[in-house]
Amino acid sequence: MSRAYRIKVRESLDRTIRAQDTVSTRLEILQLLPVEQMAGLLAVELEKAGYERKGDALKREKDGVVISVNPSTGDVTVRAKSCEEVSLEAERDGRAYDEEGPSGKGVREELRRQVQSVLEKEANKKQAALQSEVTDRLESQLIDLSRELDGVVNRATAEALKIKAAQLGQIKEMSEDKETGSLTIVLEV
Repeated sequence: MSRAYRIKVRESLDRTIRAQDTVSTRLEILQLLPVEQMAGLLAVELEKAGYERKGDALKREKDGVVISVNPSTGDVTVRAKSCEEVSLEAERDGRAYDEEGPSGKGVREELRRQVQSVLEKEANKKQAALQSEVTDRLESQLIDLSRELDGVVNRATAEALKIKAAQLGQIKEMSEDKETGSLTIVLEV
């Protein structure tokens, strides 16, 4: 009569999971003035809104979301990313006819494959959850960001209109409503 041996396999998985999401767009900027001047006006308005110059772009980070605007081209990149350390453990047990012989080794290898599969699936679930969290964080800021950037472009366009009007003739009257964004300029040419 043969005796069954209990084989137990325990594995752990330590991994750094990363997730990121990026959205890119381009601002619609009316080229009322030369590109360099329009870029300068846009950069001034972005700086007023809390952006800092880093290289060719102006950037701002808010709630883990980095917004980058290139005032020369109008390219906007919004990026959210996150990193998390995960430490997982799993264990399986089974029975074999011998502890160290062919049966024990075969059972041990099969249990190890099962445990590794379970750990990989759990790590993938955590990765998907982190990716979903990052995407949600990005999406939650896009609506407000769109309004904010529209306001920045409108203010830069208003400044460009004032400069262009002054180039075309003498400004007789100018009225501006900051709330609605309307601008009325009366010129004498």
